Amino acid sequence: MRRGYIHLYGLNLVFHRVGKGPPVLLLAEEASRWPEVAGLDPPFTLYLLDLPGFGLTGGLIMTPEEVAQYVAAFVVMLNLGSPPALLRGAGLALKEALEGMGLLALPAEGDLSEVLSNLLRRDSVESGGEV
Repeated sequence: MRRGYIHLYGLNLVFHRVGKGPPVLLLAEEASRWPEVAGLDPPFTLYLLDLPGFGLTGGLIMTPEEVAQYVAAFVVMLNLGSPPALLRGAGLALKEALEGMGLLALPAEGDLSEVLSNLLRRDSVESGGEV
């Protein structure tokens, strides 16, 4: 897992990256809310963000709409296209705002490997592949 940061709107938004493949955002208070990622070899590039107001990013607690703006800026700055966002903890509050920006936002409180498998099947079906 590699850690980095990107400077957005006066904050250093801290993130971790793991895997290779199409991008998927994992959004919770901080990257540590996704401990099972350490044991995965995903067919995706997972971006685990420490959201503004939490973890190493710090800053003030913001509304879901404000945090979603940081997520959108992160996606644009890293040229990620329109990646799906998996939500846990405080990230669940971002669902409506992210969907309003055109991003697929899915709750992922359960088994992460199962959620990622479902994403892989969904991508396969949407691209005309077989499930």
